[in-house]
Amino acid sequence: MKQKKKLHQKNSTFGIVILLMAIFIIFFNITKENHTLAQKNENYKLSDTYRNESLLDRAMFVTERDDEVTIAVLGSSVTFGKGATEDQPVWGDLLEAGLNEMDGIIAKVINHGYSGYSTADLISREKIEAVVKDKPDIIIFELCLINNNRYPQNDINQTKLDIQWIMDRFSEELPDTLVILQTANPTIYNDVFLEDGKVTYDQYNNEIAEYVKAQQWPFIDTYHLMQNKMEVQNLSIEEMLDDNVHPNGVGYNLWFELLKERLNMPVKELH
Repeated sequence: MKQKKKLHQKNSTFGIVILLMAIFIIFFNITKENHTLAQKNENYKLSDTYRNESLLDRAMFVTERDDEVTIAVLGSSVTFGKGATEDQPVWGDLLEAGLNEMDGIIAKVINHGYSGYSTADLISREKIEAVVKDKPDIIIFELCLINNNRYPQNDINQTKLDIQWIMDRFSEELPDTLVILQTANPTIYNDVFLEDGKVTYDQYNNEIAEYVKAQQWPFIDTYHLMQNKMEVQNLSIEEMLDDNVHPNGVGYNLWFELLKERLNMPVKELH
C-alpha cells in the first residue's frame, strides 16, 4: 500500500515537472517570437525603406512579418460602397484585389464605411473604437465630407477638431499603424449652397484639404485628383455617378486608379 502511495506521489511529481517544462517551453517560444518581432520592427524603422516608405513597402513588410497585412478603410457610404455592384466593386475591394495580385503581399481589407455618417457620427457612435479593435496595419480614412457638408452642414472648424480627435486616437492606440487620409469623389453639388449651408462642397473640400496638409498627415486629395482625371479622360460627372452623389463602377474604378498610382509613392510625399 505504501509502495503504491509512493509510486502515485512519484508520478504526480513527474507530471508536475513535465507541466512546468511545457509551460517554460511555451513561454520561452513566445518570448523569443516577441523578441524577433520587436527586432524586425526596429530594423525596419532604422532602414532606408522606412524613411522613404510607401503603402506598398508597409504592406510587403507586414506580409513578410505576419503572413498578411490588414487594411481598414474608414469613412462614409462611398467607402461602404453605395452604388457599387459585385461586377463593379467599391474602391476598397479593388484595392484588396489589386494588392493580392502583387508578389510579396497578402492583404485583407476590412470595410468600416457607414452610410450617412459624418466625422461626428464616427466618434459618437464609437466607430473609431471598432477600427482600433481590429488593430489594422494600415488605415485609409475617407473624411466623410460629403455628409459633413449636407443637412445640417457641420461647422468646418468642428470638422477639423473631429479629424484631429480621430487622428490622436489612432496615434495613441495604434502607434505603429500607417494612417492615410483622403477626401471623396466630386458630386453634382460641388458648387451648390445647400439649405442653411455657409460653404459649398467644393469650398468645404478646399479648406479641409489645406488643414490636413498643414498637419503633414499622409493625404490623397481624391476630390481634386478625380476632377483632374475626369477632365483628362473627358468624363462628365453624370458618367461616373450612380446617383447625384455616389459613384458607379466607373467612378469607383477611377478612384482606385488614383490610389494605385500612389501605392509606391513615399507616404511623406502624399499631400
